[in-house]
Amino acid sequence: MKQSNALAYLRQLCCSGLNKEIVIPEFLRAVQSLIPSGNNAFSGIDEHIIPLYYMLEFADTDLDGPGVVFDYMTPERRSYFIDWFRAYPVLAETDVFDESFYSSDMYNLVLRRLDQYHLLWALVRHDHKPVGMLCLYRPRQQKKFNSRDQALLARLLPYVSHALHAPEDKDILYSENGSSGMMIMDTQGAIVFLSSEAKNLLALACYPVVTQNGFIKEAELIDKLAQLCRNLDAVFRGRAATPPAWSFVGANGRFMFRAYWLNKQNNEPGGLIGMTIEHQEPVVLKIVRAMKNLPLSPMQKEVALLLAQGFASEKIGERLHIKLTTVKDHIGKIFTKLDIHQREELLPKLLALEDAIQIVTVL
Repeated sequence: MKQSNALAYLRQLCCSGLNKEIVIPEFLRAVQSLIPSGNNAFSGIDEHIIPLYYMLEFADTDLDGPGVVFDYMTPERRSYFIDWFRAYPVLAETDVFDESFYSSDMYNLVLRRLDQYHLLWALVRHDHKPVGMLCLYRPRQQKKFNSRDQALLARLLPYVSHALHAPEDKDILYSENGSSGMMIMDTQGAIVFLSSEAKNLLALACYPVVTQNGFIKEAELIDKLAQLCRNLDAVFRGRAATPPAWSFVGANGRFMFRAYWLNKQNNEPGGLIGMTIEHQEPVVLKIVRAMKNLPLSPMQKEVALLLAQGFASEKIGERLHIKLTTVKDHIGKIFTKLDIHQREELLPKLLALEDAIQIVTVL
């Protein structure tokens, strides 16, 4: 991806109005097209650089040692960080704050497992106060982050700050189609089999947010799924029970759970239950992702995003502070570049493009 396209995508993502639990993990994945990196993370901190939570680019409920990460930030190390970031926007050398970093529990119990050797950390501020630490990583066999990488990350910090403090949109539209997975459970809710897709979706449903106590919502979610299994068993036995289906909206989107008897059990009580999980992302995120590599200017992408959400031309002009004639000119160019003829074609076109992107990514 061209640098200009990568920068435009990251800016639009951070200004999308979606909550930080959706934007930050997507940002950590997308920033890799601009600054080669992997297994990136974000740490929410207070004004004294005390860690509050971590968000990851991946959902990993097997993550070990969250307490080690939090314990690592001692008062002495926090003092080093404060002094460094008073003078510089980013940090790429571990000996600045810890000469024995690569023999510490922080590295050997947490970062080494994920091959996070070279680091590039940047302090995110809001109203001149620290609010987070953006952490990019590379494996040991790759090169250190250079001055270009550092400069690019520094350019993105204001957008990350904006994303962290965007007001939450209560009227989010979710895509009807999404990724899915399958679990097999017994009638009391014990997990017998868990597909890799289902494991990833369960982690997403529990939020990609790690506190000192780990993933705090995992037990609560499993209890709810166990209740669906008991409801299905009760319905089969002729007792009153709510339908064995449940959906909820979490930080990563909407999750749909449905319980079914497995056919080979002949619908006999005491058999095994199939639990499907479907994850539906916000339509806005899918639109922004679809436009990532389209031959549209940054302003045309802003217009297309609002147009696909159903905004009238007048409202688009008001939101973007441009004249109505300018809006109409952008719309005409968008239609030409995407080979469509009316606004009703725009959203289906973008969602189809995004689905294609996801398929290619999986392959």
